[in-house]
Amino acid sequence: MRFTALVGEVMRTDVKKVDMDESIEKAAQIMRDEHIGSVVVTGEKNVKGIVTTSDIVYKHVASGTGKMVKDIMSVNVVSIEPSRTIEEAANLMVGKNVEKLLVFDSGKLVGIITNNDVLRIEPALFEILLERMKIGRAGQQAENAENPVECESCGNYSDSVEEIDGIYICSDCRE
Repeated sequence: MRFTALVGEVMRTDVKKVDMDESIEKAAQIMRDEHIGSVVVTGEKNVKGIVTTSDIVYKHVASGTGKMVKDIMSVNVVSIEPSRTIEEAANLMVGKNVEKLLVFDSGKLVGIITNNDVLRIEPALFEILLERMKIGRAGQQAENAENPVECESCGNYSDSVEEIDGIYICSDCRE
């Protein structure tokens, strides 16, 4: 089955932005007020990165890193063109292990598409995304056992998660 909806038809064009020299609190307030999980970071007229709720929680709150957006932003932004299909977007998200893609047309930011946008339009992609994420997690775990993986039973993170009947289970839940 092929999914023919295009990124340009699904993406959100009202992209919220924050300057890289703004405070982390300002970025968090925008996310809260807009009910979104990320803001695009700009500086000198172009995109410099993205800050997600995960960046704020893991880098700032849990690790105490930085005061400014530039201190915690992700600079390796993954992007896609609006003429690509949402199936291609889903595959790119899974392959790059991201939940959001910035949409650029001729070098200009025109939108953002998230995994939720993809699933809202093409629910049949859910199983494909889920399986590919599981495969990716298992491969990632094998490559780097120092990175814990979430147990699908208890929700805790463990470095000894094992796939049992298609579900990733930690050693505590296996017992």
